[in-house]
Amino acid sequence: GKWGRMEGRVGVMTTPGVIEELHVYDFDGTLVDTPVPERGMAEFEEATGTPWPHRGWWGRAESLQKPLTWKPGPALGDYRALSALPRCRRVMLTGRRHWLAPQVTDILNEFDVVVDEKIFNATGKDTLTYKANEIRRMIREAGPGLRRVRIWEDRVRHAAWFEEFGETTPEFAHIERWDVVLVEPSNDF
Repeated sequence: GKWGRMEGRVGVMTTPGVIEELHVYDFDGTLVDTPVPERGMAEFEEATGTPWPHRGWWGRAESLQKPLTWKPGPALGDYRALSALPRCRRVMLTGRRHWLAPQVTDILNEFDVVVDEKIFNATGKDTLTYKANEIRRMIREAGPGLRRVRIWEDRVRHAAWFEEFGETTPEFAHIERWDVVLVEPSNDF
């Protein structure tokens, strides 16, 4: 009967038809409190007795693996509170490189974060340019029913830029509410 048909439409992954809201969550320092280089390198050395053996941090799988630790980020509460909102598309948009998808996915799974799309930087462009292009794409794909965009971000400069981006981009004129949430604690790197 008609109720049987409705069952498949329940849940985050199968929101049918019109998308009215787009929720965009940053990963590091936002959904999840992952170690920043200084804290993480110290934690690594304490756990292993060896200094961090790599040159970089953000591009290294090891920065998202044991013996390092992470905890719920400041946006996780909002994610959970809004996770049943209908006609909403939820995405995780990180500046982390695409080869770190397995580690990021494992950590999101630990916190029961289910999103419609996980987006990684495979562009070679700087994080802000890449994120702006992805947000533009998602807004275009969401179609004319999109009424509200919410972006959660821990980087002060990025949050300010997204605020301006929403207000000054003509193709976003149909969006009634554009909210950028600068989480606390925030970062200025």
